[in-house]
Amino acid sequence: MKRFYSRLLRPLRNERGEITFFACFFVVGVVMLISFLLLYASVQTTCINIRNGAKMELNNLSATIYADTYRSQRETNFEEYLRTLYSSSDYTEMLEATVAGGLAEKISLSTDDYEVSDISLEFNVVGDRAEYIFYCDVDFYIRMFGQDYPVITQRVELTGYHNTKF
Repeated sequence: MKRFYSRLLRPLRNERGEITFFACFFVVGVVMLISFLLLYASVQTTCINIRNGAKMELNNLSATIYADTYRSQRETNFEEYLRTLYSSSDYTEMLEATVAGGLAEKISLSTDDYEVSDISLEFNVVGDRAEYIFYCDVDFYIRMFGQDYPVITQRVELTGYHNTKF
């Protein structure tokens, strides 16, 4: 067994028992690979958490839209609601603020590791249902030498629907 370990470690040592340049670069490469994999896993986990929070907020948005369109649906006048939605930027901004505020209650929008920005909603009509698309950008940071450096920006996108009856 001792021979096996000495043969295994022989390329990592020179004849005097010191670590070679090859061993140094090998260790640095392994550490960089592990760091990258941990960063990748952290980014994916954070995006999943943000996406799950946004899903809950889209469900709440669907309830808000239902409350707003209840009268229009009873009167079979969904076009009235669509005119309000597309002509009034105040209403759209209120819906975006509602989603952003609810998301901020569920998760932290800004930490030392990431920052959520550019939260927006897009509305479309697809057949007999209203489609809403949630967008946000997540900027991830790494702290080196006492400063934060942006590493990657990940776009989070979710689509939800609100069924209507004409």
